[in-house]
Amino acid sequence: MPLTPVPPAPRVVLIAALAAALTGCAPAERLLDDVVRDVTGYPLSFDEVDRDDPFGGTEAQDYGEGFAVPEAAGLGDYPAGRVQLAYDITGDLLEAVYLDEEAVFGGEDGRFRQLLDRRSREWYDEHAGHEDPLMDSRNLLFHLTPGTAEPIGDVVKVDGGMRAEVAEDENGWRYLAVHTEYTIVHPVARPGERVSVRLVTSHYGQVSFYGDGEGGWEVLPAWWRAVGPVHCLDDQVTFTPAYADEMPEGERPRGLIEDDPYDLDAGRGMEGDCGAIRGT
Repeated sequence: MPLTPVPPAPRVVLIAALAAALTGCAPAERLLDDVVRDVTGYPLSFDEVDRDDPFGGTEAQDYGEGFAVPEAAGLGDYPAGRVQLAYDITGDLLEAVYLDEEAVFGGEDGRFRQLLDRRSREWYDEHAGHEDPLMDSRNLLFHLTPGTAEPIGDVVKVDGGMRAEVAEDENGWRYLAVHTEYTIVHPVARPGERVSVRLVTSHYGQVSFYGDGEGGWEVLPAWWRAVGPVHCLDDQVTFTPAYADEMPEGERPRGLIEDDPYDLDAGRGMEGDCGAIRGT
């Protein structure tokens, strides 16, 4: 087994959305808002999410709820029961990261920590709050910047899957790798306001399971993600939603508005980039 847990892959991949005609100039937005108000009697609305049908008209309306765990088969020296346990732990980790409202909106990490084994928990605690944001173990979590978002409804849509394979690390240790690729959709609003958006996350990575010699696992999650629309703030380990009435903060997104945020393949090659996506 490895001597120390390996760090997670960077989670600094942020994709900021450029809304079609209105985003990019706050004074212009206010001017357009005044014009629309004068002509129609109603202000321009940045309420993008239908509270009664948060996923309507998007690919997410056909997604499931939660992280479905596949039925396991034996792999090499790993019997089906062991592989199934690895699947179950992986599903629990993903739920703790993406579906726990206290974690996503409140910054809690207790449920996630409880799922780690002793050694990986020690590594997590040692690197939480690291002075280098890229080395901060909290990158494993999906925390929204406090005060920037509240959930719309209580449903998060999920599409994708996990698969296991027997792998070998650079030291020759064999382990069970559970690969994970998902699209996760959170409808959110600015707290106390009608301004809203769907945050779409493309998640990539794996959870490595090493035998601990006593019939248990050493559990080492490592993953990265692309999220949009968010501000590209590379000095933070939280995500700050970019609502349609805001100017972009941090790094400006590059490229044409052509990437589909619901397409896992579109975000796969954007690690470390800040790019533009179509609406969510």
